[in-house]
Amino acid sequence: MSLSDEALPGSDERAAARVPGDRYASDPTRPATSARGPWWRWLFLLPGLAAVGYGGYGLVTAGSRVPLDSWLTWFVGAALLHDLVIAPVWIGLGWLAARVLPAPARGPAVVAAAVTGVLTLVAMPFVLAPGYSPGNPSFLPREYGRNLLLIDLAVLLVAAVWATLATRRHRAGPGPTAD
Repeated sequence: MSLSDEALPGSDERAAARVPGDRYASDPTRPATSARGPWWRWLFLLPGLAAVGYGGYGLVTAGSRVPLDSWLTWFVGAALLHDLVIAPVWIGLGWLAARVLPAPARGPAVVAAAVTGVLTLVAMPFVLAPGYSPGNPSFLPREYGRNLLLIDLAVLLVAAVWATLATRRHRAGPGPTAD
C-alpha cells in the first residue's frame, strides 16, 4: 500500500501553505487532516475493546463481591481528578516551561516531571499508609515519604544537569567540521 492509496480524493490547498519546503506536507492532493485511513488500522482497537468488554462483564456479573457504588465513586472520581486537576496542572506547567525555559531544557524538564509524577503516584499508597497499625511495625517498615523525596530530588538533579548540558551545547553551536 502506498501513500497515494491512503489519500482522500480531491485537493486540500491548506497543506501547501503549512510547510512550504516539505514536498510531502505541501502536496495539495494530500489532506491536511484526515481521520480516514486504511481499514486495518481499526483492528488495533479490537484488543482494547475486548479488554474493556471483559472487564465490564466481570464487574456486572460479580454480584455482591464488588460494591458497585464504591467502584463507581472511584471510577468517576479518577476521571474528575484527571480532568479537573491533573490535566490543567500539566497544561499550566507546559505553558510555563515554554515561557521560561530555553528550548533545549524543555525536554529534560518534561521527562523529569513525568518520571517524578509516576514515581509519586506509585509510591502514594506507601506514603499515605492506609491500614497502618503501630502494633505491626513490619507492615510498612521504611520511611517511604523520605525515600520518595530523595528519589524525586535525584531525578530532578539529573534533569537539571541534563538541561544545563543541553543548553550549553546548543549555545556553543556546532563543533568544528572535519574539512
